[in-house]
Amino acid sequence: MTIGRKNIFRAHTDADIRQLVAQTPLAWIVSAADATYATPLPIQIECDNAGRPIAVVGHFARANPQVTQLADAPQAHILVMGPQSYISPSWFRDRTQAPTWNFTCAMFTVRVELEHDAETIGKRLKDLIDDMESDRPNRWAIEEMGGRYEGLARGVVAFRAPIEDIRSTFKVSQDESDTEFADILAALDRPYRKAVRDWILRFGAHTGRQPESTGPGASSAAAHEVVDSELEPALDYFVQAIKADSHRLSAGRELDWPGRRIVAEQVRRRWTLGGPTIAQRLERTIVHPWGDIRLRIYDPEPGTIKPALVYLHGGGWALFSLDTHDRLMREYAAGAGITVIGVDYALAPEHPYPAALEQVCAAVEWIAAHAESLGVDATRIALGGDSAGGNLSLAAALHERDRGGKRHIAALVLNYGAFGAPVDAETRDAVGREKDMLTAAEMDEFSALYRGDATDNTDPLLAPIHADVADLPPTLFIVAERDLLAPENLEMRQRLKSAGVNTTCHIYPGAMHSFLEAMAISRLARQAITDTCTWLTGNLCTEREDSDFAN
Repeated sequence: MTIGRKNIFRAHTDADIRQLVAQTPLAWIVSAADATYATPLPIQIECDNAGRPIAVVGHFARANPQVTQLADAPQAHILVMGPQSYISPSWFRDRTQAPTWNFTCAMFTVRVELEHDAETIGKRLKDLIDDMESDRPNRWAIEEMGGRYEGLARGVVAFRAPIEDIRSTFKVSQDESDTEFADILAALDRPYRKAVRDWILRFGAHTGRQPESTGPGASSAAAHEVVDSELEPALDYFVQAIKADSHRLSAGRELDWPGRRIVAEQVRRRWTLGGPTIAQRLERTIVHPWGDIRLRIYDPEPGTIKPALVYLHGGGWALFSLDTHDRLMREYAAGAGITVIGVDYALAPEHPYPAALEQVCAAVEWIAAHAESLGVDATRIALGGDSAGGNLSLAAALHERDRGGKRHIAALVLNYGAFGAPVDAETRDAVGREKDMLTAAEMDEFSALYRGDATDNTDPLLAPIHADVADLPPTLFIVAERDLLAPENLEMRQRLKSAGVNTTCHIYPGAMHSFLEAMAISRLARQAITDTCTWLTGNLCTEREDSDFAN
């Protein structure tokens, strides 16, 4: 998929094309039969189950003469011009260099199928508005138009255009020397050039290319900090992007927790795009004293009984949701061939300990009781989560063990969990700094919020590091080596192992806290997901003899 001669400028994955259109949805549609017919309009990409673009969808004003022209000759080209930037030689250490342009673009050759029925027109308009408004704090819905909507819809013709060919160019410094590459990054270290810079870093991550230093023209305020070479380059890019987007959206304001959640959701939205499409996605609600519990059920093969993973998102017990972890749960469902059920538990500080834990325990009980209707084998339920979700998973397993009776949790997946161990000064200084994904200050704040008024810091359900961990189900630890919580994860693994629990531990050098969120670009994240799916398949397919577990 190239425009021009150099293969180095081609898209690396279908996700590059999807991201380009999501970033720049306004495109030109040019009639192939007569190029004088051309219209700028917003578009969306339709993909197959593997994430490959298969069609472009959108709408015209009914009065547009191109509608009549396309009805007679439906062949067309749709051109998307993404971020671009001119780089002056004044930024280069070697000023004899010529100016250079970085740019991104894609052209779709399509056959336009016009859609005149009101239901389809309504769907196209609603899907576009929902997509454009999804990351806005005070999002608008098309239904708010009321009676004015009918007039709008009458003036619109929708279309679906199956894609026959895609050509694209991502010219983002792949042909520059390492020195020039560093100079270009320094030149683009400006807020209004961030989009181009992100593409350069994204494509650099594919090859392990990193910025070397800043050029002589960069001021101290604009100088690009040298990447920490110990992190996987793709993960370093992810951390920088998350922090930069968070800073931009918060705009220096002191936000309350609802506001911080909105920003966190917006920042992570683009990282949940792509990935597998699951055959069936359902939502259920459980009524609970601490508030309704929302479940999201991903079933890769409806109509069959299969094991399940109940998954608890991270976020310091105070942030994130089913949406921030949507892609990760889809990856697990597709990779392991099991049902994955996400639990949207109550968040601190509004609901401190033990609200979230009690909701998680209630959700596990409800899922086991309704297993047959959900297509789940009640004897093959794993519980897992990342960070705060890892804490809640282990605490729920401890609660179920101590309660007695039938046990439903047949396996545990603990992704860089927060188990309540104090973090020593050396670790805080090494990987808990402001530039790190999870800072020591953030961890302190999250822990205090979740603890609330609880006075016993050694409560094993609050801080499982203090628990008797005997007689727990097989447990998988996913540990990021450059993580503030790595030491306590390794300590917890050793405690379980010493207690006779069947444990497996994968450690990922070059990975930091939350690295699974970067699965769209990180080799390490994708490997960890594969490792987890392999472990789940092996452990949930082995027959149990323990009569304490549900049967």
